[in-house]
Amino acid sequence: MNFIDTHNHVIPFVDDGAEDWQMSLQMLREAEQDGIAELVCTPHVISGKELAEEDKLIDQFELLKQKAEKAGIRIKLHLGCELYVQPSFDFSRKITTLAQNGRYFLIEFPMSLIPTFVAQHFFDLFAKEHTPIIAHPERNGGIILQPNKAYEFVQKGALLQVTAGSLLGLFGSQVKNIAVQLMEANLVQIVASDAHDIDRRKLKLRRAFEYVAENWGTERANLLFIDNPQKVIKGQDIELGYFQPIYTYETSQKSFRDKVRFFFRR
Repeated sequence: MNFIDTHNHVIPFVDDGAEDWQMSLQMLREAEQDGIAELVCTPHVISGKELAEEDKLIDQFELLKQKAEKAGIRIKLHLGCELYVQPSFDFSRKITTLAQNGRYFLIEFPMSLIPTFVAQHFFDLFAKEHTPIIAHPERNGGIILQPNKAYEFVQKGALLQVTAGSLLGLFGSQVKNIAVQLMEANLVQIVASDAHDIDRRKLKLRRAFEYVAENWGTERANLLFIDNPQKVIKGQDIELGYFQPIYTYETSQKSFRDKVRFFFRR
């Protein structure tokens, strides 16, 4: 296969990902064996401080490319970052967008909730030519409690990137359940590894690809693991197709209440 991974922490010494060059190269070797042909390195950027020091990240990335080539690893590497959500964004920085394409950027919300300013002003924080890709929505506490928050984000123009391990139960049954609900509602545009190490959170996609192919078809799997990630790297449009709200007891109750109100207004 020629999988493309658009979320990982393979660059060492920059965040909580690979702890040294040995681990970084081992992650890449395992990725190549797993069928990953191309990836975007996405170190955490928590604040403007990391953006201001982007030259250091770029230097580490270039060194990784050199070491990977010397080790005979043929994976094509790109650079971006995983931005922690904040009240403003600096898109003049090279690493802000994935593969430095000027369009798609990977955004992370606090794991426990969706901040109030995100719900109210998120899409006012950047120009229309920039498209947010929301990392691991299935692991966000706010979306776990109210899954249709994810539907609202896609309605407004965001893309959703689910973690491969979530679909396989790596983060528990509750997270897997939300990931499956997002898949069933056709709200997921990309599946990525979010790899951090060589033990638990590996740089691998094949098992998740097979799971998606078995449950939603090979065409859908190719779209999420190859075609859409390729479009992200190239800065091309991604067709969303038909997507729908997530059906829950709460949404059915709301629908019932709306119908009752409509009836008595007539």
